[in-house]
Amino acid sequence: MLFSAILCLLPVQMNLQNFMCVAHRHQLVLVIVFTNIVYQALSDGVQYAACAPRNCGYGPNISYPFWISGLQESYCGYPNFEINCKEIHPVLNFSDGEFIIKDIFYANHSFLLVNALVNQDFCGAPPRNISLERTPFNLCSANVDFFFYYNCTSQPTVYTYPVECASNYTRHYFALFPDKAFQEMDLHSATSSCDSPVSVPVDVNANITSLASMNYTEILEMGFLLNWTAINCSNCEGSEGRCGFENDNFVCFCQDGPHSQTCNGGKCMGESNFSVIA
Repeated sequence: MLFSAILCLLPVQMNLQNFMCVAHRHQLVLVIVFTNIVYQALSDGVQYAACAPRNCGYGPNISYPFWISGLQESYCGYPNFEINCKEIHPVLNFSDGEFIIKDIFYANHSFLLVNALVNQDFCGAPPRNISLERTPFNLCSANVDFFFYYNCTSQPTVYTYPVECASNYTRHYFALFPDKAFQEMDLHSATSSCDSPVSVPVDVNANITSLASMNYTEILEMGFLLNWTAINCSNCEGSEGRCGFENDNFVCFCQDGPHSQTCNGGKCMGESNFSVIA
């Protein structure tokens, strides 16, 4: 009688164990699904957040195609567009020195910068021509040439900007705008005794009427314009994304993850939402 009762209870116990096993398995699946959903939600926006515009404390906000080393990830811009913060200033490093970025005009792919030597050196006179070799930048056609003449035996009296800190009784240093200055005959003889001139591009459009009352340092502080070439970011930004460059490809980083062109378009290859097939 007792044996028969035990036999009757066995199927009930087995069913209960099976039920508990199935319930536990489903709970585990739900935990895995929930964990992955949370992870996906958090990781999708990591690159978007990392590429938020930043600045060095003074100067323009920095975003694609530029990126600030130490403040932004390298995928937020192009490899050769790296900017460093020097104290509170955004600085680009070229082969012949450091240049402080004064402003960036993202709409027309240009930016205004000034040689850091102007503020760091007592004289601030440039020792050599600027070199843009191995950089992705080009001089803007709006710049005008400002020439520095060194080690001259005579000093012109008109249309020049004396570099008095480097001059002495026998050797003269000065700067000039050639289009205006070379109309005077005495400048030809004066400059012929000088070393080869150093040419500095200057953006004078905003202050052309006040050039005569300025000194050479003030003119250099006006800076010069460079252009860059990069994939346009306006469509990505228009879809509330942030542009970047990863694995040699343009990427639009969005709050739900990276997309190929805009946040309204398809996701990049290799990106997919987690799913569980039961």
